[in-house]
Amino acid sequence: MKISILVCALLGSVFCLNTWAADTSTQSWDKRFTLRAGAIAYDMTGEFSNNKKDQLKRKVDMDDLGLEDDAVEITLGATLRVGQRWRLRFDYFRYSDEANKRVEKDFDFNGVIIPVGGTLDSSLDIDLYVTNLSYDIYRSEKAYFGIGLGVHVADFDLDVSGEGTVGGLETGPRNGGTSLTAPLPNLYAGGIYAFRDDLLFNYGGGWMSMSYGDYDGDLIFARGALEYWPHKNIGVGAGYSYISVDVDYETNKKKETYDVDMPGPVVYLVVGF
Repeated sequence: MKISILVCALLGSVFCLNTWAADTSTQSWDKRFTLRAGAIAYDMTGEFSNNKKDQLKRKVDMDDLGLEDDAVEITLGATLRVGQRWRLRFDYFRYSDEANKRVEKDFDFNGVIIPVGGTLDSSLDIDLYVTNLSYDIYRSEKAYFGIGLGVHVADFDLDVSGEGTVGGLETGPRNGGTSLTAPLPNLYAGGIYAFRDDLLFNYGGGWMSMSYGDYDGDLIFARGALEYWPHKNIGVGAGYSYISVDVDYETNKKKETYDVDMPGPVVYLVVGF
């Protein structure tokens, strides 16, 4: 629901800025609308901390949780061109994994304390939504390049539970975890270079480092892919994507930190009209 409202708001902004103008573009490779669906192979790193007021900082990483740092996940995207120069782009990335492991050193995170030899169950879900509105400051018969603004929404959900034995006594199951949904504004730049009408290099990236409200965050998003269009409306792409999210959420009661890097090669199918 949050993302639907965001996308609708940005779409409304587009129509306010520039109504559906006649499509006078003469470049067949510059589609009005494209839709992408594919897979990305992550080589991830992730670190999470939870520091309640007047308590020591507790920090865990993906190895502590037993979660896979090599994972293949889906990725989706779409681009809408309004008139000749305004573009709205949306990308979605996800990561999801569950793990069960025997604790090799004392585990203490967000109220879940498990001694050596105990069992730990953990799950991590990350959803990243990237929406950008850009304007082409350069256009030619072979390329365009635009700059703009956007919003990246990072949604984290980490759950941990476990049990163990201390002095022959069962500690009993303990449950805890942490979650955060952080909207992060960003600056964006990107474009396409057409080697031929059927062979394109599609690239772009966003960055922002800022503090507002209870949030203090850095976000980097970069991508580059070579696309081949054997048919005027259907193509395939292969490239590389890099995402880095480092967010602090701090109130007068606690401070949570989410630090994740999600690089990896990506392949996808694209359709355009």
